[in-house]
Amino acid sequence: MNDARWQRVKTLFAEAMERPAHERVEYIDAVCAGDLSMRAELTSLLEAGQDSASVPRARAVVAAAARALGVNTPAPGAGDSSLQHMLELALGQQYEIVRPLGQGGMGAVYLARERSLERFVAIKVLRPELAEAHDGRERFRREARIAAQLSHPGIVPLHTFGEVGGIWYFVMGYVRGTSLAERLRLEGVLPLDEAHRILTETADALASAHRSGIVHRDIKPANILLDADSGRAVLADFGVAKVGASDEHLTETGVAIGTPHYMSPEQVLGARTVDERSDIYSLGAVGYTMLAGREPFAGGEAIQLMRRRIAQSAPPLAPLVSAAAAPLAAVVMRCLARDPAQRWPSARELGAALARVGGADHTAIAPAHELPAFGPYAVLWAMLWTALAVRPSHSLGDAALLLLIALLVPFGFAVHVWNVGRGELPLREIARLSFWPPEWWGMWWPAPLRRPNDLYAMLPRPARRVRVAVSAFTVGLPALILAREWLEAATGAPLTIDGRRIFLGMEALMLASTALAVLLSVRWARSRGASWSDSLRLLFGSTSPSRGWDAPHLAALLSARAGDVRPPRANDAADHVRAIIDLASALPANAASLGRDAERAARAAGARLEESQREIAALARHGSAAELDRLVAHLGTLEAAPDDADESELADLLQRQIDVVQRMQLRCELLTHERARTFQLVRALWRRLILVRDVAMDSGDVPTAQREYLRVVVEELETGMRG
Repeated sequence: MNDARWQRVKTLFAEAMERPAHERVEYIDAVCAGDLSMRAELTSLLEAGQDSASVPRARAVVAAAARALGVNTPAPGAGDSSLQHMLELALGQQYEIVRPLGQGGMGAVYLARERSLERFVAIKVLRPELAEAHDGRERFRREARIAAQLSHPGIVPLHTFGEVGGIWYFVMGYVRGTSLAERLRLEGVLPLDEAHRILTETADALASAHRSGIVHRDIKPANILLDADSGRAVLADFGVAKVGASDEHLTETGVAIGTPHYMSPEQVLGARTVDERSDIYSLGAVGYTMLAGREPFAGGEAIQLMRRRIAQSAPPLAPLVSAAAAPLAAVVMRCLARDPAQRWPSARELGAALARVGGADHTAIAPAHELPAFGPYAVLWAMLWTALAVRPSHSLGDAALLLLIALLVPFGFAVHVWNVGRGELPLREIARLSFWPPEWWGMWWPAPLRRPNDLYAMLPRPARRVRVAVSAFTVGLPALILAREWLEAATGAPLTIDGRRIFLGMEALMLASTALAVLLSVRWARSRGASWSDSLRLLFGSTSPSRGWDAPHLAALLSARAGDVRPPRANDAADHVRAIIDLASALPANAASLGRDAERAARAAGARLEESQREIAALARHGSAAELDRLVAHLGTLEAAPDDADESELADLLQRQIDVVQRMQLRCELLTHERARTFQLVRALWRRLILVRDVAMDSGDVPTAQREYLRVVVEELETGMRG
């Protein structure tokens, strides 16, 4: 018996077993009309299983028949494929089981299509050996109850829970994408803005769970899913969560609950007082891993990690990250305080701190939202009033009053820093945060004081030069005018003709040179294909990230912060392939072979991505949900009409069309998943190649570890291309 025929036999047998015993023979006769051999096979299976109507019994009968017929179907308990067969038999009428998504200690998760609603879902199944134990069933039921209490876009939703013939399962929302653990495995270290975003979104999800009295107790990268469509971080797996102050027998006091690399010290001790601050510690460990590329307590056996976490504080994160990441590192390190009282008191407070270091303006939750750019305004205020105070025409009393006014805003700035900044960040970071430029600023600014996501360093040289020229003109011309007036006031007489000519000459020279710089830069931008609006943004616009900078002409003119390779746009697969090819050709000689491997894999991946995108577009066009709804509605009108031979034939045709559209939707989903996985590997290849470039340029050689990391990504990409 071939596999296709055996799949048909399994499906019909499962459907027969779902019917009352007295209807089964009639059903077999109806579905096997004209196929006597299939009727005999199904009748034999029914006779073998007639002493029990349960699905487990049916499963055993099917498995025994498969072995007798030589069909490659694993026996019960033989692994995940067996569990999938059990699930197909139990839920086949409601769900089409597509493929495994992952597995854990308690069971496995499968991608499925819900037939009635035509949507993709994830089904978590309890392992049969655990379902036989009362505690195993109760833990599974408890996880479902907890998930049902939560409703938040950053938490995987629960659709339904049930048990069919000994198969315990619950149906969840399907998050197309990958886990944070998988991304860290491929990329090692995440970009600062993405690490910040993932921490912020997970803290928001945790705040929602904590408001419901639920402590997750197993925050780790594997339980944070990254949606491929929106990029959003989604929290999953509440299997060991704690509800309120309950002391359930399933989670006994004195037993360590969690994952050794990420659990808090109080979890290690099995303390009864584990609360939301324990989740904050674990999320801090996740943040540490994203920024540093390793866990806070990496290396050694699990018991050693747990002992070190109790006895030692986490190693400082600041030496392992860039200066731009220092504010975020400070927030993460407070999460990792051994004493819960020293951590952020709640996930909401952690979210507020993340908003502040991210430069976001969250007025409702961030008491220091005015701090960025407060410093420049205070300095400008002090300079203007001081310039007025030192004019010779003022008396000593007037000068003193003007100096007092000059100090008012800086004094208010100092008080504000003291009130809202102390204790959250080091003084140096508070000062840097305070002297960020306003978000609308686009001219020159000291590089160490720029916002972490500022685009100024990525501007082409002509754009930076004209901004420096305009900045110098804006400061220099008023300074010359004030200097001339000050000299005239100090001498009590107008300047001589020669003196006035000198000042006018300097002012004219400054004006002419600035005008020439502007004209040349505009001509340069226009020659590169930029429109007038794009030219104005490129040469004079704010350098804060915005959608306007994603315009093709502008994005093509931006360059990397180091080197001449322009970094790829975040969600553009083709641009990632372009960036990898450019970077591979720019690698030093000691990394050239790695560059060739990366370029070869990137080109193949780019071709596959383009091909899959075309096929996805075609499938989505011909197999859309609207088309399926139209066919189903048409079929419904025919089924409601009186029997007619022509209408019956048309109904059969419509049903076949519906089956084809459903297969197209399934194919589209599988292709979309494959494309997301390939794009993830391409992004990882870009990140690994950047690290190789940096190491090769700094040390002159590429360590073995970096070579191996890059080769792993290349091999996975090439394996996917062959698959």
